[in-house]
Amino acid sequence: MPPPRSSDVLLEARSVTAMVMPNPPHIPVIVLELEDGREFTLYNVPFEIVQALNRLEENSAPMQERRETVFDVLADLRSLIEELGRHLEQVVIDEIDYSTFLYTAKASFNLGGLYMIRRMVPSHAIFLARLFKKPIYVSKRLVDEQEMYERSSSEEGGEEDEDVEP
Repeated sequence: MPPPRSSDVLLEARSVTAMVMPNPPHIPVIVLELEDGREFTLYNVPFEIVQALNRLEENSAPMQERRETVFDVLADLRSLIEELGRHLEQVVIDEIDYSTFLYTAKASFNLGGLYMIRRMVPSHAIFLARLFKKPIYVSKRLVDEQEMYERSSSEEGGEEDEDVEP
C-alpha cells in the first residue's frame, strides 16, 4: 500500500544500515538510504536496536555470552507473532519535536478495514518494519532540514578550524 496522502512528500527507504560510528565519539546510528539517493540518519539510537537490526540482516543467532533483549526474543518468535506483521502496513518518520530534537515515527496497522496509527520511537518502528519486511518512509521535509543543519554545522566548524594556528 502506498504511503498516505498528505502535503508532505515521503521518500521510501531502500536500505537500512545500523552501526556504531567508527570515529570517536562512537555513536550508535541508523542510516536510511532513500529512493532519491540521499541518506537520513538517526543518531544515538539504542545500541540494542543496532545489534537487533544487524542480527535480522545477517539472520544470525544472538551471541551466547550476552544477555538477550526483547528485540532478540521478537526476532526468534517471529513466526508466533506473524499476525502483528500481517496488520502492519508501513512506518513513516514524519515528525520532529524541536524542543527535544527527537523524531517520531508512525506505524500504520490495518485491522480489517479499521486503521490504527501508533506514534513510536523511530528505531523501534524501523525494527518492526524490518522484522516483517514492510516499507519505511521518511518525510522529505525532515531530510531537507537534516541536510541544512548538517551543512550549516560543518560550515561553522570549518570556519573555526581556519582560525586555529598550526
